[in-house]
Amino acid sequence: MDVQNIPLDRITVPENYILTLHRRNTCEAIRVSGIMMPVVVRKEGDRYVLIDGYERIQCAKEFAWKEVPAIITDDTRTDVLRLALNYVRGRVCGVDVLLYTWQMAQQYDVSVLAKILGREYDTIRRYKAAAEHFLMLGFSKEEIQDLHKQCISLRKILKCIDEPDKKGFLNCLTYKPLNKKVSPELVKIAAEMEKNPEVRTAVDVVEALGKDKIMSCVEIWDLAKKTICTRLEQYKHKLLPEDLRLLESLCR
Repeated sequence: MDVQNIPLDRITVPENYILTLHRRNTCEAIRVSGIMMPVVVRKEGDRYVLIDGYERIQCAKEFAWKEVPAIITDDTRTDVLRLALNYVRGRVCGVDVLLYTWQMAQQYDVSVLAKILGREYDTIRRYKAAAEHFLMLGFSKEEIQDLHKQCISLRKILKCIDEPDKKGFLNCLTYKPLNKKVSPELVKIAAEMEKNPEVRTAVDVVEALGKDKIMSCVEIWDLAKKTICTRLEQYKHKLLPEDLRLLESLCR
């Protein structure tokens, strides 16, 4: 796709745009090096509808720039494209993920959304169910905007989503355990764990199945392991050598 410079005052940010937190270091980087990654827009008449690049647009306005580099697409599935672009960057607030997943699930199959976002089918289905419950709580437009400004993580929202009413949900979001100190070392460990694909997959499994079901599976596995290991000796002659080696390594 060709990159074109387009007038900043002809770019429209749609009302349902997935916003991200405005970070000062983004503007500082742009001030030094310019906009390295063009914004993405779709042309409508003599104007351009923003698909991706809200922070870059905000920084350009702060610098009083007249134009920004942009990629112009004619793809009408802007919601899908915008969510995917921000989601894979880890830049979307939790409430946005829920609401946009629900909106797009009205038009696209859950399996399609799962492939677009790189998540398991059950995970996206849980997001959709959580969004439906969130909508049932009856938040006003102003309250949803306030939740967005706080940019609460999706994980925390999902933890509180089963609350039966709005008050309980908000209280759950603001609850902070006592006597827990977060050190720089713990933050560093958490950041490294978030990058680990195996840890992220494990979190998805727990979110999809629920903690109680996971604990039941662990108990069943412990019982099965104990049964296998205590009877391994008497079944040795019935097992293939590679199967025996695998079970022996399991029972060490």
